[in-house]
Amino acid sequence: MKALICRELGSLDGLTVGEIAEPVPAAGQVLVEVTAAVVNYVDALMVLGRYQITPPTPFTPGIDIAGTIVATGPDRERFAVGDRVHGLAPFGGFAQRVAADETALRPTPDDLPSDLAATTGTTYWTAIDALTSVAKLQPGEDLVILGAAGAVGSAAIGIGKALGARVIACASTAEKLTFCTALGADEVIDYSSGSLKDAIKRLCPRGAGVVLDLVGGPATEAALRATGHGGRFIVTGFASGQIPKVPLNLVLLKGSSIAGYEILDFETHFPLDADTNRTRLESLLAEGTVKPPITARYGLDQAPQALARAAGRDKCGITLLDLSDGRQS
Repeated sequence: MKALICRELGSLDGLTVGEIAEPVPAAGQVLVEVTAAVVNYVDALMVLGRYQITPPTPFTPGIDIAGTIVATGPDRERFAVGDRVHGLAPFGGFAQRVAADETALRPTPDDLPSDLAATTGTTYWTAIDALTSVAKLQPGEDLVILGAAGAVGSAAIGIGKALGARVIACASTAEKLTFCTALGADEVIDYSSGSLKDAIKRLCPRGAGVVLDLVGGPATEAALRATGHGGRFIVTGFASGQIPKVPLNLVLLKGSSIAGYEILDFETHFPLDADTNRTRLESLLAEGTVKPPITARYGLDQAPQALARAAGRDKCGITLLDLSDGRQS
């Protein structure tokens, strides 16, 4: 079967599309014929050897998938051949077929197209978990998103609006801010110029209620200083590549809190919350309340270009691999 192949970690330049052996589902796994897969920054980090999971080479990247089950392994309990599913593979999703654990997949509702189902994974699952279960975002609260133009950030704009928040999107270029406004952000801040803390405080005189930090680096402390009393600061990643250190007296003085979110850890410790959030998300997507900003679509043969785009700092929204080839989507 055809797949994207990474033969050596450390660079995106050596990625090629070629033939590999079709995987055989092990116990508790199913074989999914991939219809759509989202190309994330995390996938690029894995190829670059800078992610916490280091797969043996050669390997095929790709985590967020949607498709149809074509075979099952031993001890299969949840799904059958012909079922439409979406969810996570540890890697291997940028291929015509991938073996995935049943427990990492969800049934795709009949009214949810596969391209939208594929966007849930690490992007929208992160946004809805972090904002509902971790931040406990309330209607009318001010939500500040650092890195709002990326895949998870743009998902957070849609989820934040669906939850009734006033969304303040922070990004680094005029193009990204225009993109965030088009997605429904109420206010935007360019954190590449001027004081981020002062800009947030101008828009939120009582301080931000919730800050979702996808960036890290110097923006973290500035945004933490702009939270209001009892504000919640949620850490989900470090797209800047810098893990910041912050003075904890800021938390003490503001009565605020800092919490972290990691998708697999959350699902392990809060499975009921995770299931509730995913069901709600699927409904929001199917009814069109939340509309994923798929800004680029590529075929499997263009997967190296898609991964290069996802790794670029100028990327806005979601990059999708479309493998449907006329199949049901």
